Amino acid sequence: MVRYSIDDVTEDMVLGESLFLPSGELLLAAGYRLKDRYRKRLKDLGFFSVLINVEGTETVIPETIISTHVQREMAASMNSTAQNIKEALPIKQQGARAVQKLIKENKQYLSKYISGSGMTRAVEHFIAEILNQPSIVLNISELSKTPGDLFTHAINVTVTALCLGRKFRFSYEEMKQLGIGAINYDLGIVALPATITEKTDAFTEEELELFRQHTVFGYLMLSQNPAIPPTSSAVALQHHERQDGAGYPRGIKGENRPPLKDFSRKNVIHRFAEIVAVADAYDMLIAGRQPFSGRHRVQDALKIVIGMGGGALNSEIVKALIGIVPIYPVGARIRIINAPVAQLVGYLGVVARDNPENLELPQIILYETKNHQRIKPFVIELAQHKGFSFELVT
Repeated sequence: MVRYSIDDVTEDMVLGESLFLPSGELLLAAGYRLKDRYRKRLKDLGFFSVLINVEGTETVIPETIISTHVQREMAASMNSTAQNIKEALPIKQQGARAVQKLIKENKQYLSKYISGSGMTRAVEHFIAEILNQPSIVLNISELSKTPGDLFTHAINVTVTALCLGRKFRFSYEEMKQLGIGAINYDLGIVALPATITEKTDAFTEEELELFRQHTVFGYLMLSQNPAIPPTSSAVALQHHERQDGAGYPRGIKGENRPPLKDFSRKNVIHRFAEIVAVADAYDMLIAGRQPFSGRHRVQDALKIVIGMGGGALNSEIVKALIGIVPIYPVGARIRIINAPVAQLVGYLGVVARDNPENLELPQIILYETKNHQRIKPFVIELAQHKGFSFELVT
């Protein structure tokens, strides 16, 4: 299968994957021919690309780190928790103090909804699936095939954070605390008024000040819940702090150190929050989240994240991210730009398999000439053949 941009899909193409709405409802089943009305509907719903069945690429199956049913379980639990919190916080005033007062007054109800949700169980499933992977190769585009929303973003951030935790050889308990912190890191946004959460253009100074309070709101909801570890609550409070001290809400600094266990570090950003900050920045760039960022290609997003390392983000965690993110994910459509055989320049193909030893040299399958004539697909192991270079077709 090959991942095509919605704009490049034609009516003769057959859908290679089932597509679901964020609610878990089936939208289109694999095997449908994507007629124009379907493509328009998908685009309106926020789908940017889909997997297409291409003869000769049947063995190309982008693998998700987390199975689809576990992702849907988490999304359903998050949606239920968010709805219950909104009902428990009848926000009539937009002032930060008014919201904080409501959170404290409704402590009992909020704790019940947060600790009583299935998110902790789903986080444990996430960890189990990640720990069972022979190696970590993080393909964000395959984490969730639903349109980008707050829940999808939180799931992507959690999986990315847990993959980084495994990279740093965290214990199971550390992974669990990190995962609970990551899935709840933006919980405070639920306490913001719709005028803030649904805005797509730039914030006014007053709106930005209120938005930044979501870190405090989330921390209050989590920290007063005995079922949530303090280390997990710290993620909600500190994920917008910066290494150089220019972040919020407290302006504390980081030390750009590997996020290893060290109880002597005080008045610095918690290591779990540093990991989530990197995961948050990366997914925001990949998925696009208005008004903060548009969508970027993987290589462009990585360049931006690298530039943020040291000042905004922990540089050691950024290095770890680079080591697990394939610039050319399995299923991605590619075009040959240089080849030892000149005839192959311009040919189109697909990334068929990752090369964990060198993510820049995957296995590819070529199936179409530069003039878009289908050919008998053939495999090229780039690690074994010099002189090839290619680009992603987006």
